[in-house]
Amino acid sequence: MNKKFSTLLAGVALLGATSVFAADNVTSLVEGTNSGLYQLKTDGGQFLSINEDGKLSVVDAIEADNVASTLWCVTVTEENKGKAPYFDFVNKGAEALLSITMEEFAAGATATTVAPEVGGEVSGWAFSPTYETLVNEKPLYSYFTTDSVVGFVVDNGTVVLKKDLASNAATTFTTTFSLVKADAVTLNAKQINTKLGIQKEDAGVKLTFTPDANKTSLKNPFSQEFFLAADAEDEFVYITRKEDAKALFVDTAFINTTGSMFLAFNYMNDLDALKASSLKEHGQFLFTYFPTNDSLVIQVKTIIEAPTADGWKAATPTTITANADDKNYVTVQDLVKEDQIRVVTIGEKKETDIVLGFTSCKESDTDRVSLEDGVYFIRNAKTNKYYASPIHIDGAKEEWVSVDADEQNVDHMPAYQWVVLKTKTSEYFAATSPVEVVNREYASLNGTYQFTQATGSSKYFCADLAADSLVITKITDANILGDEHLGYKYLTKDELMITNYAFNYFNPYTMEKYIAQVAGSNKLNVLQDTPTYFEIKPVNGNVAADYGYKVTADVKKRINGLAQLKRESYTIHTKNAVIALGEENNFVITDKTAASKFFFKENNQLDATCYYAFIDAANLEETDKSFKFKAGVADQSLTALLQQQVIDEVRTSAFSIGLTDQPLYRRFNNVKLDGAVEGNEDATKLLKFKEAYVNDYLMDETNVNFKREGMSYLGIGAANIAEAGLSFNVRPYNIGKSAQYNIKPQYLIYVSETVNEGSENIPCDATNHKHMNAAGEECGPEDCIHATPAVEGFNRYKLLVSFADSTDAEVVTEKQLYKFGKYVRVGFVDAVEQDSVIYILGNTFANIATKDLNMDDVKKALEAKKISSINMKATVKEDKHHNYTWSFRYIDPTKAANEVEEDRAFLIESNAVAPIAPKNAAWIKNQNNCLVLSAMDASFDDAKTGGDAALIFNIEKGAADDMATDNESISASEVSVVATNGAVIIKGAEGKTVAISNVLGQTIANTVITSSEATISVPAGVVVVAVEGEAAVKAIVK
Repeated sequence: MNKKFSTLLAGVALLGATSVFAADNVTSLVEGTNSGLYQLKTDGGQFLSINEDGKLSVVDAIEADNVASTLWCVTVTEENKGKAPYFDFVNKGAEALLSITMEEFAAGATATTVAPEVGGEVSGWAFSPTYETLVNEKPLYSYFTTDSVVGFVVDNGTVVLKKDLASNAATTFTTTFSLVKADAVTLNAKQINTKLGIQKEDAGVKLTFTPDANKTSLKNPFSQEFFLAADAEDEFVYITRKEDAKALFVDTAFINTTGSMFLAFNYMNDLDALKASSLKEHGQFLFTYFPTNDSLVIQVKTIIEAPTADGWKAATPTTITANADDKNYVTVQDLVKEDQIRVVTIGEKKETDIVLGFTSCKESDTDRVSLEDGVYFIRNAKTNKYYASPIHIDGAKEEWVSVDADEQNVDHMPAYQWVVLKTKTSEYFAATSPVEVVNREYASLNGTYQFTQATGSSKYFCADLAADSLVITKITDANILGDEHLGYKYLTKDELMITNYAFNYFNPYTMEKYIAQVAGSNKLNVLQDTPTYFEIKPVNGNVAADYGYKVTADVKKRINGLAQLKRESYTIHTKNAVIALGEENNFVITDKTAASKFFFKENNQLDATCYYAFIDAANLEETDKSFKFKAGVADQSLTALLQQQVIDEVRTSAFSIGLTDQPLYRRFNNVKLDGAVEGNEDATKLLKFKEAYVNDYLMDETNVNFKREGMSYLGIGAANIAEAGLSFNVRPYNIGKSAQYNIKPQYLIYVSETVNEGSENIPCDATNHKHMNAAGEECGPEDCIHATPAVEGFNRYKLLVSFADSTDAEVVTEKQLYKFGKYVRVGFVDAVEQDSVIYILGNTFANIATKDLNMDDVKKALEAKKISSINMKATVKEDKHHNYTWSFRYIDPTKAANEVEEDRAFLIESNAVAPIAPKNAAWIKNQNNCLVLSAMDASFDDAKTGGDAALIFNIEKGAADDMATDNESISASEVSVVATNGAVIIKGAEGKTVAISNVLGQTIANTVITSSEATISVPAGVVVVAVEGEAAVKAIVK
């Protein structure tokens, strides 16, 4: 059995010979974390411990095998002077904080019947009323409400919890505890080699001697060489050098030849040689450990101190049988004191302090390290291979996998990623905690590992994973962590509306090989150079199912932004058939068999294009639901057929899932047709919209029967009836901003744009006072309260909108403002844009010129009417439609790639329900010569053929001097300018000078207005009217 003797005094006192005392109570602590390791001893003589199941227990006798689980670090917290401190205890062996949860109690119970598991919301224990002078034999309890406490009681050898009012603590918690220094224990070989469990058994041990051997070639075999222990007999151990397995013993020879003689250490060739030698007891050592102070006493069993004339064999040996024998200590002696030359030897006294390294919770000399909670890549530092489970292994195991970064992107492959969580979250052990490592795709691949790291190195080591060092890289990209569809292709509902997808085969020869039907057969191969297009449909209603690592609420708290992975399976269709498995494991086009179901799992990436393996989603293994089959190219033959292959085939075929080059919506970025400028193709365009059949143009509404006071509607008619011009500003809205802008670009359409430039800051120019800001602080002249602040400018325009979200109070068609019968009208609203925010003004500021418009007034007016502004910084990222955005749906996408305007005819679409390619939506139509939106149940199939009076358009390039401006609403403060045939009418400018010029700057008229309404004849065209004191405005004269 392991013998023990009691704790000696710390530090220098330990240098003397050992003797036996009773276990000492701790008499004093300091605030904060204390440096020693202590035990909590009950009034029954038992010691509080944490067992292998993580539950509290008590042990009767302390031995080396259980001592670690009984050692506690102590932290003292003093909340306020005059109040009792509270104590936190951390178990060194279990690396766990002494905390419990109130969930241990059954409903209505005031006591538990079984030992509590450590870990919970309750910690911080009342113990001694003071800490500088510690009072022992006190209960341990903690408050869980303001007046109620929970604490520990030992009941027939079991630790249980009880709860009661704080006023009853003294009578409820009948078990008392004392904080004591730990008795010394004798260590066996395993305990020495593992340093009581903090390192691997074969890592090698180095102790710390203070003072140590110095300025001599004779190394200290315990502190300057790595060694391993092996059990001998009677609690003694043998010591071998880790480097060469030579066995240590105390020689009969001396280190020196004069003065005080010091015995030398030496090595035999191996342990067997020592055991067979008559000096074997010279190589048997006794390790006595004092846990509280992390101090060791090492003694050798036998030495020959003074050889006789007949040699050392005839001398009387000095032998010990137990650690109570006060001699044969491993120690350090001065060889030449003046030069600080010291040697390690054997002496009657222990004159050095020896530290094992099983330190307190405050200090550690271990090379163990931990990893932060997160998701990581793990690579072999020597081979650069990734620790992963590739497709052909499919979670059956993990292995080291070569990755070509030019062909694969592990950022997109959860099977190459590992979720890491610390197993010890206490602040005391977080830095060295083992970690639980789980594959992100295959949760069955997991383990708990302890990593080590050499000082100054960025690499890690874990013998359980690899014999080489590891490069472990944390994934910080929120897109990788937060993408719930990572690893598998997921098609949104918008993308599924597209019926043209081609599958391009990833191969080393040419990237222009597509899945296509073999001529004269229903089989599929990959020899076709041009794409064949298919439709993709979801199997489960496009509701993706969870897979991979389970992200619980607790995991989300520990790894911010980590998404639960999900995947959906799909079937592949032609117009009247599907891809299914046919004879001889060939995939075929058929209408006779159910479609094959596939997961599209990413396996390759070339440039920005991802390539997916087609994994059989229907035929799974019965036991673990792992994959059995995948689609693969039979490249062993010249036909390159697409066939079913087993999942564990090392070679995996992959395909891009590419959209057709046939766009659904028009994007005005063509240099030839749209007037785009190379390098800035998506800039705002000036365009005219020409109806495809009768060649009418969109313009301001001219028909008096469809006009309403205070409203500005969109109209249509022959070019020569327009009261203004025909051109519109067409400005990209979501292009480059939203996820699906490539599929459905949206635009703002507006006219009559004016600019308020704002004003710059005018600093205070006073010299007779200090410049002070509004807070009364001294500042520069630009921030002075007398400075004129800068005013941010803005743009003002008439924005084309659908009035679908407006309501008519009147039901009579002739009086409706927002509808024409049941149909929604389309028109222009006064709008201001500042810093990417649109404010819809309505008619509130119709008579205020842009130069006089104040944004504070605008914001207050809209707030009073509870009208929200449009923050385009956010809305442009969405793909849903808005009443103020417009899209241009191709009539025939198959012709749209042609650079012929007639082939790019489109409908003008407004729809707030299905964002992309809806079968039913609202398109601009002609309803009894009034321009409106078709009803939401209108069919695209009808609309694109001209049914339901939906209008089909082409474009022409517009011009700045041909803007579709509603001249009747041009206003400049109280002065109004109205263009009419061959003249302009100026109202409210009596006594003011007016100058009228053409677009070249040539003066047409310059006169003083003598009446409240003056008509001035001017030639047809665009004119600029400048009234004294007002901003100049443009007008188009017919």
